[in-house]
Amino acid sequence: MKKLKTFQLILIVIFILFLIFLIKPKNYTQEYTINNVNITESFNKKKKSYYFAFNYKNINLDMLYNSNYKNHRTFIKDINVIEDKDNFCLIPSGDTFDFIPICYDNKKSTHYTMVNAKLKDQLDKKYFSQTKKITTYQDIEIYSNDYSYYIWNYNGFYYINSNQNTKIDIFKKELYTINLIGYTEDYLVIPDYDSDYTFHNFYTLQKGKLKKHSLNRDIYFDSYYPGYEKNKLYIIDNKEECMYEFNAQNGNLEKIKTKMLNKGNWEKANIKTLINQKKNFTYNTNINYTLIDNNIYLNYLNKKNKTIIATNVKNIVKIDNEDIFYLKEDSLYHFNPTKGEKLLLKYFEWNFNYENMIYIN
Repeated sequence: MKKLKTFQLILIVIFILFLIFLIKPKNYTQEYTINNVNITESFNKKKKSYYFAFNYKNINLDMLYNSNYKNHRTFIKDINVIEDKDNFCLIPSGDTFDFIPICYDNKKSTHYTMVNAKLKDQLDKKYFSQTKKITTYQDIEIYSNDYSYYIWNYNGFYYINSNQNTKIDIFKKELYTINLIGYTEDYLVIPDYDSDYTFHNFYTLQKGKLKKHSLNRDIYFDSYYPGYEKNKLYIIDNKEECMYEFNAQNGNLEKIKTKMLNKGNWEKANIKTLINQKKNFTYNTNINYTLIDNNIYLNYLNKKNKTIIATNVKNIVKIDNEDIFYLKEDSLYHFNPTKGEKLLLKYFEWNFNYENMIYIN
């Protein structure tokens, strides 16, 4: 009886170890073909992402999904191909991911929302969102309240979100140029622009609530923010040749040894190099966006393929992981690879003044 129980226990342990082996994330690459489309499917456990590369008529296209590891493979079960002369879209389908069309148009990889009319007419309407104006506030036309917007109005902000539209007054004087406003994970951080040359106070904004923080030293306006980590903003003071760490939650300011965040890892840095080259933090991301000749291109995992996602862009407002916000003429747009482009706001003032005017949380 004792031997039987021992044997059963061993079997249970072996079964548990087998299950752990099955569900443990592991890198893999698998190739298969559907409807004359060659597919390379891979999982990167460090990046926590599934990457799909497609080859059709010797043309390479790709897509990526951020996801935890799943216990099966070969996620694409079918591919519908629609074509217009040399242009085409591949429409994968499967049970796990909500795949989107990937397209080749005008001799380049093109997001499906930007393809020519003949291809677009063949795509299901579910892939395209319709935008209607919700309301207007202070001459700002609002088409989406999915986000919270801080719009600079020369002495403070218009604050716009789904709960309220209001005006936040901060400074006594009007300011047409504000180039030292920074983000943390949850806060907007603004120096005291009522001061000259140096400032002794920071203002923070969170969910429309303004708070003033008195600092333990003066900081020169001749400074820049290399980046943030969580709710700490980092400051390079070019005049004093030093680095500060500002905690936006409690208002504490600390002078620290110079360092830079490089894809999640802190590294020592030379203050002269940071001042002369104005280096910025880099963050772990599977998706990269670049603005080239007023066009925005999307790139996955630093692969060779680049997909055009927007044209006639004059300014990138913010990049937050796979989300990007940008301006076309007087209109603010949001783009996400799986959702496409969406109009958010329109403001005639942005035809003239738009740099450092829009902040999104």
